Amino acid sequence: MAKFCANCGSPLDGAGKFCPSCGAKVMEESSQGVPPSEVNAEEKSQPDRQEMKNPPMQRQTPQSPMMQEQPQKPAIYQNAPGQGGPNAAYGMGMMGAQAFNGEHYVPDEGIKEMFLRYDNRLNRKRYIMRALALGAAVMVVCLVLGVILGMAGMSDSAIGTMGTLIGLGAGIIGLMLAIRRLHDLDRPTWWIIGNFIPFVNVIFGFYLLLAKGTEGPNQYGPDPLEGLH
Repeated sequence: MAKFCANCGSPLDGAGKFCPSCGAKVMEESSQGVPPSEVNAEEKSQPDRQEMKNPPMQRQTPQSPMMQEQPQKPAIYQNAPGQGGPNAAYGMGMMGAQAFNGEHYVPDEGIKEMFLRYDNRLNRKRYIMRALALGAAVMVVCLVLGVILGMAGMSDSAIGTMGTLIGLGAGIIGLMLAIRRLHDLDRPTWWIIGNFIPFVNVIFGFYLLLAKGTEGPNQYGPDPLEGLH
């Protein structure tokens, strides 16, 4: 069988230990009967065969934060009893009443809390007493200012303008009281528009004065009459 030089590929003759062309030492065990080009091709194909037997592991592409599964949130959030104050669950819907279990109604203290707030609840008696107090205060203020401004020589138009401003302020306070009364009846705030509709406002006024508030806590706060039923 013909021999070839593993270095230059020249054919070898005889049993010489060196190539007559390039002088390289003859590699008997790897080059007998096989041209160097075929030997190199076979060596190059061996890694491919090895890869076919042991394919490389596929890299896992990290998922973006948007594609990762997000934990599901509960449909309804509730405050634990005794936490967050009497208005913590305001606007939570019918399930908000459960957030006020264990809460106690805190009576208003001071003029600001009594007349200048629209959250929490206001029962019938408190609503009627504060409405009467508001009306009496407006009458007294208008009377006193009318006398003072008249003695000061103010014109009737100026006195009328002052009375209009006082009436506007009293109307805003009255709306706040009415909203709190609606909350005591477990009605949403937008029902206050009934106060501005002719004929409907009469029925609306009697409804606020006569209707009984919900017993126990509702979605707007604890019962103002707790311990008095």
